[in-house]
Amino acid sequence: MNDKKNFVYYIVILILFVLAVFLRTKLYLTNDIFSDDECRLALSLLNSGSIFYLGFAQSAPPLLVLLSKIITSIFGFTEHAAKFIPYVAGLGSVYFFYKVCAKYLNSRIAIIAGLFVFAVSQPLVSFSAIFKQYSLDVLIALLCLYYLPQIKIAELSRTKLAALFAGMLFLPLISLPSLFFIAAFFANNILKNWKRVLILFLPFLIFMGVYYLISLAPSKTDLYHYFPEYWNEGFWNFSIGGFLKILALNIRFYLLPNDLTLASIILMFWGICIFIREKQYLILLAFLFVLLSSLLGLYPLSGRVGLYALPMFLLFILKPLDVKNKAVILAGILFILSFCKYNFAYFKNLTNLDYLVSYSPKNLMIDLKERYNPQKDIVLCNSASSPSYLFYASKYGFETENIYEMPLDFTKDYLDKLENGHGYWFYLIKDYNRAQVFPQIFDWLKVQNVKYTKRERNSYLIYVEKQL
Repeated sequence: MNDKKNFVYYIVILILFVLAVFLRTKLYLTNDIFSDDECRLALSLLNSGSIFYLGFAQSAPPLLVLLSKIITSIFGFTEHAAKFIPYVAGLGSVYFFYKVCAKYLNSRIAIIAGLFVFAVSQPLVSFSAIFKQYSLDVLIALLCLYYLPQIKIAELSRTKLAALFAGMLFLPLISLPSLFFIAAFFANNILKNWKRVLILFLPFLIFMGVYYLISLAPSKTDLYHYFPEYWNEGFWNFSIGGFLKILALNIRFYLLPNDLTLASIILMFWGICIFIREKQYLILLAFLFVLLSSLLGLYPLSGRVGLYALPMFLLFILKPLDVKNKAVILAGILFILSFCKYNFAYFKNLTNLDYLVSYSPKNLMIDLKERYNPQKDIVLCNSASSPSYLFYASKYGFETENIYEMPLDFTKDYLDKLENGHGYWFYLIKDYNRAQVFPQIFDWLKVQNVKYTKRERNSYLIYVEKQL
């Protein structure tokens, strides 16, 4: 009977692995487009000689930058080459999430439920095919959750201690959020062997100070210059309301399209209590440092930037399914409510590129290049679309000096003051969630001489002539 149960269990696990690999591979192969942020990062890599400071309001771990430069120098700077590391990290994350679940959870039902959610999570699938560090952040978080609790610092030889120190220096250079797990490891071992912890911690602190000065500080200043409101997101203050709000915002992002956050928050606090009872201190300390960092305004816990925390959120939500009494029925009901929108329509959307990708800079650039008249035409971009224009104009050899970026404080008055006698191409790939300009542009175009309009997904190419 046990052999039969084992066989069924591993068949289900295998099916979930295949599903996860299929979803990520299909998106990776079909998504040959860069978003505006990916274009910013691509421009940074192409124009920066440094792996520590990129400019263009972009920051990425130095080792990711270095590896990306190596890969794209070998295979060319194509979208697929640039997305290769996030794709591999996405596949690796599926395997290590299973390993982490098997380590922290006792119930096979909980492990299957967790792997299912992880396999079909829309943010995890999406970011496995996006040229950013967030997929890699998830993988490193899982590696830390799996390996760090196994390390008995008092039992390490000098050689292994040196190897551990080298690994700790390596991790922040490939994923900055690994600092939360390293800090948790230090805190968890300080009472067990404080001398060895200090031997590791003090030179590590000096290393991170240097890294901050040459990489993190200038990147933060650059980011704040372009997006002054960015650092207000993902932080909370000393209030229960602010704390619950930031939890709810991240749970909604992690568990898209499910929006019933109350059930998930109940499960999460329930799971945290069980982890405390089981003395699983490393994951608890890591989560505490994540919350403290957000509270103190050091590192935001917000959406994709906080994607590394998704495995911890999921483990807390899954842990109540481990209980061996009637309370597991309540846990099961709350879990089903938390993921009730993972239905047929959701799975259909997960295989639909147009659902997962809302921008179309490439095709619109090709169309613009074919139709552009250098004698009289001018290109206009909103600030969110400029990175896409700069990258794809360079990629397809579209060179013109008649390109203008609309001001950040854009109003329709800017359009009214455009000179007559010119043709204006609006290259609109993305609008910011705040300070949106698309509605104002479309309202202005209603009374203009519009000659051509093309829409792909949520991107627009529009040609209008201002008469003399």
